[in-house]
Amino acid sequence: MEQRFPFQPSPLPYNYIALMPYCDADTLYYHHNDYYADAVHTLNNLVVRHRLTQMDLEQLIQEDIQLPTAQLDRLKSAAGAIYNHQLYFQGIACKAGPPPFNRLTSDLIATYGSMPAFQQLFVEAAESIIGSGWVWLIAEGNKGLHIATTANNDVVDLASVTPVMVLDMWEHAYIPVDHFDKAAYVNDWFSLINWDVVEERYLSALTRVN
Repeated sequence: MEQRFPFQPSPLPYNYIALMPYCDADTLYYHHNDYYADAVHTLNNLVVRHRLTQMDLEQLIQEDIQLPTAQLDRLKSAAGAIYNHQLYFQGIACKAGPPPFNRLTSDLIATYGSMPAFQQLFVEAAESIIGSGWVWLIAEGNKGLHIATTANNDVVDLASVTPVMVLDMWEHAYIPVDHFDKAAYVNDWFSLINWDVVEERYLSALTRVN
């Protein structure tokens, strides 16, 4: 996901009504056009202010940048919000349906016992987040699949793992539709996963040497 200044919001791969009834058009519009787009605007301003326009998005996330703490936190949060949201939006399909049997789901069953067992552990991970954050399915090269969580807009360690799926657990993503029912939100999201996209990410991760 090499992206460079000036950063641009990625368009949604579906329209705003495509995810109904799991997500209403107003919620999706606000999520994409306001919150995510604002992170892009913020990051562009910060990289200009701190003369970091030569760095790509992953460098801004991963590298140790010498800035005052408050400014560094704003920079990392904006960069993380962009990276995470793009994975999240691209990992959703407008056609709901059960997961196919492919390499990813086969390995998930081998790791967790069954797809329902994996889904339940994902729900529990989401419910464990205090405040805002993200739930990830990550692949560590050929060393297996793991569920992970990060707080706020933090990103998993991209130097050692490859994100396969990520779920936004900020309140703006689920409260308008599911109120405070995190489990309902996670289960709805499982019905919308773009299994072709996440399979491609996983197959790419298997070729990675850590």
